[in-house]
Amino acid sequence: MAHDHFRDRIPGTPRFKEKDKNKPIGTEPFFPNFLLKEWIVGALFLVAFMLWIVFNPVELTDVANPSDSSYTPMPDWYFLFLYQLLKYFPGSVIWLGSVILPGIAATLLIMAPWLDNSKVRHPFKRPVATSAMMLSLLLMIWMTYEAHVQHEEHLASQPKKVDTSAMPADTTLVDSADPGAKIFATSCAGCHGADLKGVVGPFLIGVGNKYDEAKLVDTITKGFPPNMPPKGGLPSDDQVKQVAAWLAKQKQK
Repeated sequence: MAHDHFRDRIPGTPRFKEKDKNKPIGTEPFFPNFLLKEWIVGALFLVAFMLWIVFNPVELTDVANPSDSSYTPMPDWYFLFLYQLLKYFPGSVIWLGSVILPGIAATLLIMAPWLDNSKVRHPFKRPVATSAMMLSLLLMIWMTYEAHVQHEEHLASQPKKVDTSAMPADTTLVDSADPGAKIFATSCAGCHGADLKGVVGPFLIGVGNKYDEAKLVDTITKGFPPNMPPKGGLPSDDQVKQVAAWLAKQKQK
């Protein structure tokens, strides 16, 4: 007796009762039955996703700054596995990870109905298709996890962002034509920013509100090893005094 593939079904799924006695038991038309089921599942997923977004709003990050070379771009979570895949094919073989492998995977997915045309529905009786799906799913999960972990490790190795919570609201520079300002722009701005808002070093907006010129000369002369060398790397005491005199003028509200 020939095996009735139509009686095979995925455990837990109800068997469709065909009213037409001439049709085999277990068959179900794609339209409208399956299409309606897919629409209902899609609608439920969309509503659940919208509710999740409403009660868990995404926090906005910093305003885009093209001059910020410390920013590390990161794709959304659903592209992390492809982002991780590109890391395995750097340099001259990037075309292999960006075009060839994704192209082969997409072609196999498109050709799946012709490569596997078995009428058996039970996943355990379709080992090739089931194994390929499980392997792909596990690889995607593993590469997504690896991309997240490596990104967090990279961020942890980067210098911490400058805390600007105590920075004065008035950020206008005072006397930008001062000779000390020119020395600062060429020797100190790389760490403290040309606008004094800080880069890898602390912000100096309003530093004149806290310290006078003598204190600033003493601070610059001593430095903050290992990040800031003595004299801030300036070659002469006279330049230290000029920079300190200019910084002492930076009094903001």
